[in-house]
Amino acid sequence: MTLQWTPSPPDHVPADLIVDFDFFHTPEGLTDPVQIWHDLVRRGVPPIFYTPRNGGHWVFLKYSDIVEGYRNHEIFSTYQTPIPPIEPFPVMQPQGVDPPDHNVFRKLLAPMFTPLAVRRMTEGLQHRAETMIASFADRGECDFITDYASRFPTGAFLDLFGLPEERLPEFLALSEIFFRSTDPTVRAQNLTDIYAVLEDLFREKERNPGSDIASTIVTARDENGNQHPWQDILNCGFLLFVAGLDTVTNTMAYVWRYLASTPKARAQFRERLDDPAAFQLAIEELMRINAVSNIYRRVTHDCEYKGIQFRRNDRVILSNTLANRDASVFENPQSIDLDRRVNNHLTFGVGPHRCMGSHLAKREIMVSLQEWLRQIPDFELADDQDEGAIFGGSVMGFTSLKLRW
Repeated sequence: MTLQWTPSPPDHVPADLIVDFDFFHTPEGLTDPVQIWHDLVRRGVPPIFYTPRNGGHWVFLKYSDIVEGYRNHEIFSTYQTPIPPIEPFPVMQPQGVDPPDHNVFRKLLAPMFTPLAVRRMTEGLQHRAETMIASFADRGECDFITDYASRFPTGAFLDLFGLPEERLPEFLALSEIFFRSTDPTVRAQNLTDIYAVLEDLFREKERNPGSDIASTIVTARDENGNQHPWQDILNCGFLLFVAGLDTVTNTMAYVWRYLASTPKARAQFRERLDDPAAFQLAIEELMRINAVSNIYRRVTHDCEYKGIQFRRNDRVILSNTLANRDASVFENPQSIDLDRRVNNHLTFGVGPHRCMGSHLAKREIMVSLQEWLRQIPDFELADDQDEGAIFGGSVMGFTSLKLRW
């Protein structure tokens, strides 16, 4: 694959709406990548602006516009959205397909991620968390990213797909390139590599189906009793691969980073260990304040929105961290209130493409934190944090987070 699509010069963009902003770039000395987004608000840039960086794209800053970007698929499509652009790009099933066609695979996957289905996974998740944490609890220190946060959700993914644990390093490497690289040649090869793995996986599950998600997808039949198109099966596997790994890893990183530096919050969570409802309520607040994803959309046709001219194929970024701290929606949005009752955050999106795996993601974080606090009730940030261990992009986070206890 090669980079084939580049935007035309933005002659439809007024000069006063152009801002030089690169969401992949984190300035030297910055300790938190979300600050590049909140700095936009502090600078008073327009609530909808255009940047020529990364192929050129629009950015929405306000909650109401971001919700519109999620809901209005007639203007803001999920089809072929990557930034920087790379075409052809996999049509992720069902997230990369607009309504009503997205319902085919959404209906197939939805039963596997309901609250009840996720509760049935709890015992396995608890065992995984308990075992992993016990492996380093006596050391008195760890790199949370490499020792736990990157390994836990990826290991859970392998288990759900019926793959052996020894393939964990392979999947971690594929994920790292997919989410971090901006080199078009590297990105294209990465897609080829991921699809080669998926091809082998689904062919094996077709020959020897089990009780895992991959087997369910490949053995499913349409209304005429036929197997779904093979490319759609691969695209569904691709979605599940990219959707459930990096976002959970980096949400965990932010949650643990906050707790490591906030003794009062650690104590509040410890007090709630035997109260799942209160524990989950507090986690929802940390997921609001620590939204790590910036979601892409593509304009379907030349049109006008909020008095601004958009052209077909214009890209748009919806920043969840900005939406979740919009003062017009959240009371004291910059404050962390672990008892916040009204919490309409957009961490998992909204509308027809809201994340189906949200219940699993929450359960993974909840189980991990419960097991962590049972084995390591008090912990703090180590002094020797790695410089340059932060990154921006579609998912923001850290490559290293050193903790000690």
